[in-house]
Amino acid sequence: MPVQAQGRPGRGRNRGANFLSADLAHTWLAWQCRMVAGIIRGALYLPLGDDQLDSALSHWPDVGEGQSQLHEAAAQALAENRRVIRPQQRYGPGDHRICDLIACPLLAGGKPVAVVSVMVSTRSEPQQHAILQLLQWGGLWLEVLINQQSQTEREVGAFTLALMTAILGYTTSHTAAMEVVNRLADRIGCERVSIGFRQGLSIRLKTLSHVASFDPRTQLVRRIEAAMEEAMDQNITLVHPSREDDISAVTRAHSELSEQQGHGAICTLPLPGRSGTIGVITLEREANHPFDDETVAWCESLARLVGPALDMKQREERPVWIKGVEILSGLATGVFGPSWLKLKLTLLAVTALLLSLAFIDGEYRVTAPASIQGAVRQLLVAPQDGYVREAEVRAGDMVDKGQLIATLDDRSLQLELRKQQSERNKIEKEYQEALAKRDRTGLSVLRAQLDQVDAQLQLVKGKIARTRLHAPFDGMVLSGDLSQSLGAPVEAGQVLFEVAPLDSYRVVLEVDEHDVEGLGRGKTGHLIIAALPQTYFEFTLDQLVPVAVSGEGRNFFRAEASLDEPSTILRPGMHGVAKVEMGQRKLLWILTHAVVDRLRLWVWSVGL
Repeated sequence: MPVQAQGRPGRGRNRGANFLSADLAHTWLAWQCRMVAGIIRGALYLPLGDDQLDSALSHWPDVGEGQSQLHEAAAQALAENRRVIRPQQRYGPGDHRICDLIACPLLAGGKPVAVVSVMVSTRSEPQQHAILQLLQWGGLWLEVLINQQSQTEREVGAFTLALMTAILGYTTSHTAAMEVVNRLADRIGCERVSIGFRQGLSIRLKTLSHVASFDPRTQLVRRIEAAMEEAMDQNITLVHPSREDDISAVTRAHSELSEQQGHGAICTLPLPGRSGTIGVITLEREANHPFDDETVAWCESLARLVGPALDMKQREERPVWIKGVEILSGLATGVFGPSWLKLKLTLLAVTALLLSLAFIDGEYRVTAPASIQGAVRQLLVAPQDGYVREAEVRAGDMVDKGQLIATLDDRSLQLELRKQQSERNKIEKEYQEALAKRDRTGLSVLRAQLDQVDAQLQLVKGKIARTRLHAPFDGMVLSGDLSQSLGAPVEAGQVLFEVAPLDSYRVVLEVDEHDVEGLGRGKTGHLIIAALPQTYFEFTLDQLVPVAVSGEGRNFFRAEASLDEPSTILRPGMHGVAKVEMGQRKLLWILTHAVVDRLRLWVWSVGL
């Protein structure tokens, strides 16, 4: 007969205490306290590790006054591993009551499995030792009970393990079920054990203990199936004759089966599976050998193990197409079922968005940094070596055509001019004297000298004129500021100013090398200047310079474009962002092509 262990969980508990159930502890303590006259209250404690006590496993007659004294005496007995007697202890309201406290550890296998502590009316010392002796004798009886119970538990565990091992070793559910009914019939002394599996809303008997085959049309088989369906419909364990707690259960089919078999005892238990009850197991005994509560409880725990194992065997026997349908159904349930609803809605929204992007066209634009430059740039350079005398304008100023911009120091040139004029006056005088003398040879020489001096004068006057720098046209000074460099020397050819016209601009785009494909003359676009973010400027590409430029950690190509409509609010040097219209593309391609192209390049570079 199997016995169910109900030891309370606890950390560090010794081996014997694992088999001390609450019912056994209460029965033993009540017997001990009634056997000894004068015991007021008693308690039985379980030891924990480190000489600590668990809460009381049992009280007699109930919880009341003096519980703390009982616990202290038991803790002392456990810590010192000896019996403890505390005479003349006060307890109760105002400590007006007196008792003797007696505690001793109870041993099993040489180790403490429990500690008993009692309060008795005051006694003489010999009587105290006699009570202590009775408690110790009772401990010997408790040790025998614990050993018997632990042996039963080990046998039950070994049987369960062997049964599950046998079930898992068979390839079909029928042979596994046959092994279950045969072993159960032998283990718990049943005349017949049968297992039926669920088929729709009914039960069909599959195996009978110690019977290789049977006729499913016999009255016995039909009555067993009726009893099984009765238990499956109510989804509870049915026992006939009925237990006190099963007075509301319907057991009509069990009664009919019992009458047919000579009023035998019947126990029917549902077999749970992954998706509910998969079948029923029915156990039949003789009428003089009914099913007690412990046996039923053990059979229920065994059914909870056997059911999933048989369910797994049945699932393995199904056809391949049914397994495939179940897998697809599980996937559909996982996708469309109520679990993870927020995640599924999010994934559904993302999927719908991606599908929309994959089929909807959008305008593809190439974005690039852009700047405004003048269509023509005039450089004003130093005509000769000299010094800065005056600076009328500086970078950013507007100038008119012919406006004086700067003046260089011409004092040395003025001296040179006077020198050449004096030289000419001298030669002119000599020429007049030769003319009076009619000296033809001298006149020829002097005429040549006069021409030479005139040429020198023209050269000096030209240099003097070039010391005054004038604006070549109406425009803006882009660079150059000599106002802080008056008197500074300049060299011939040195750039002093840069002037650009206001009525002719070009847009220069810096197109990334990844976006240059398809870009060419005639493409149109829009430009937004950083200083004028509210205004769009339309442009048309004129040319793409086919030479890459490296700068700022990237490679780009220069593309030049002209504005469709000139604007007076633009200025050379302004920067902004340009977008070139490239035609219709799928929105998904527009959003992902840059990443995809770079990923392809990376895959190619690593050799995948």
